[in-house]
Amino acid sequence: MKSYTIFQKSDDETVNNFLSWMRNQERGVYRAALRELGALKKLRPQFMQQKPVEEQFAWIKKMLTWKPAETIADHLLQVWLIRKHEGMLISFIEMLGIEHNGHGVVDVLPETLDADKLKAAVDALFEKYPAGAVSVYLHMFQNQTEEGWPELQAILDSDERVTIR
Repeated sequence: MKSYTIFQKSDDETVNNFLSWMRNQERGVYRAALRELGALKKLRPQFMQQKPVEEQFAWIKKMLTWKPAETIADHLLQVWLIRKHEGMLISFIEMLGIEHNGHGVVDVLPETLDADKLKAAVDALFEKYPAGAVSVYLHMFQNQTEEGWPELQAILDSDERVTIR
């Protein structure tokens, strides 16, 4: 699932929590995204920056569901996952036995995933972290290779805890 589709299918609470965190913790990234999204519609940055936060969030969500904004959506989701949910990323890849740099960044992805380890890792993530964040991460992880992994796709398609379909 592409990042813009994740935003299309995400519930408002998950997106608002995501944007609130970005605005408060990664202000520079949030402002750059607002500026870049505005540029896609030929809007001056001040136009959106002067809007109330609720209007900014609604507009950003709408824009991130648009295919031309896919690169911006990818970047925002990556920043959010790496900086806010580093522990979740590390837990997942360690449970799968994938080597990383200590911060959840992987240089070499496996060609296949062990189905039993994957199921155990997914179960552990849903027990410990919010379902919306886990769902986003699992979809983004699936996007790390061109074809993804059939074992993970089966979970994304069938596990009721995955809130993004």
